[in-house]
Amino acid sequence: MIQTISSKIKELFKGGFFHIFVGNTLVKMIAFFSFILIVRLVNKDDYAYLTYADNLYNYVISFAGLGMTSSILKYCAAAKSKEEDKAYFLFAIKYGSLFEAVLSLIVVLYVTVSIIPFPEAKGMVYVLVLYPTVNNILSTLMGYLRAHGENRAYAKAAVVQTTCVFAGSIIFVVMFGINGIALARYCAIGIAVFLMIPVSSKYLKNVSANHLTHKEIKGFMTMSISLTMSNLFSLIMPINEMTLVNELLRNEVITSNYKIAIMIPSQLSFFTQSIIVYYFTIVAKTEDKKKIWDISKKIGFFTAVIIIIIAAVGALLSPFIITLVYGSRYADAVALSTVFWIVNAINAAFRMIPMNFLPAIGVAKFNAIMAAVSCGVHLVVSYLAIDSFGILGAGIATGVVYIVSGLAYWIYFRKKCLEE
Repeated sequence: MIQTISSKIKELFKGGFFHIFVGNTLVKMIAFFSFILIVRLVNKDDYAYLTYADNLYNYVISFAGLGMTSSILKYCAAAKSKEEDKAYFLFAIKYGSLFEAVLSLIVVLYVTVSIIPFPEAKGMVYVLVLYPTVNNILSTLMGYLRAHGENRAYAKAAVVQTTCVFAGSIIFVVMFGINGIALARYCAIGIAVFLMIPVSSKYLKNVSANHLTHKEIKGFMTMSISLTMSNLFSLIMPINEMTLVNELLRNEVITSNYKIAIMIPSQLSFFTQSIIVYYFTIVAKTEDKKKIWDISKKIGFFTAVIIIIIAAVGALLSPFIITLVYGSRYADAVALSTVFWIVNAINAAFRMIPMNFLPAIGVAKFNAIMAAVSCGVHLVVSYLAIDSFGILGAGIATGVVYIVSGLAYWIYFRKKCLEE
């Protein structure tokens, strides 16, 4: 028994699971302390304007270069030659970043010509206009490293970027106010990209990229768009929720309290995501679908137990955590935080595993349709709930959608795994 466990741990370490998990943990911890720092350094109004600008650009970032940052995981890893590998990488980084730049300009146009809830947030939107584009370059490079099994370099880049944002925020917020956050992000991305260049050069240097045929481009873009559709709507759900809170309630204090309430509970997903990142390729390479179902059940059970324990402790300690971390001025966010511990636990413990494993077994259409339907239903239910119950309605609506959609994902995943 002990030998089996030891062998399994060695296998996970060799495969890069612990690099990914420890890296993700450090990133979340540093990002969390960076968030605390920003909250304490700026006033509530300025923080609301940053939140509004980030929320708009989160729509852009959610497209992930039209899915190309994810698509290179498959295409670069399975490339038949270095020339083909480089061709897909260059195609993704060029056209994916261009797509992000166009969407960012649309956001700038929107806030310029429209009446927005917080007109003072326009300056923050203008300063962050380049962020989705440079972030896409970083994400594409990190995806490329993962495609080649460079998990150590991948984790290092993520940790360095987050650390630089943390340190830069201290310096630049003091020097330039809330706009210093944008400068800190730009500098952090530049440093992380610089660190990844030597590693990626091993696969790109002195290699002439192939000319991709129309068929190859079509296949690559089909995969990219499928991944976008299956991921985009799930990512947009919390963004829609934030937008409805802004538009329906239009209160800077409520917006700040909402952001405080969801910040720590939302980190629950990082544990599940680390497991998914590691096991995705294992599931994708397993031909016996009944074996996939057995593996997935074990992964799902283990994940659920860990998430439920963490969420229960977090919910009980919410009053203490919020007062200690954010100060007594955010004490009115405690009740909402408890609700979101439950909501995010449902997502991380129950919904995320089948939703992410379906594409691994080649089922993209259902995943995309289900994500789109869930997003649409969530938007309508959240509107009605927030309008009727105020800020607490946001958590109630999201929890209901997570339960129903999670159940649908598991039922369909089981069906596809066990069908003859």
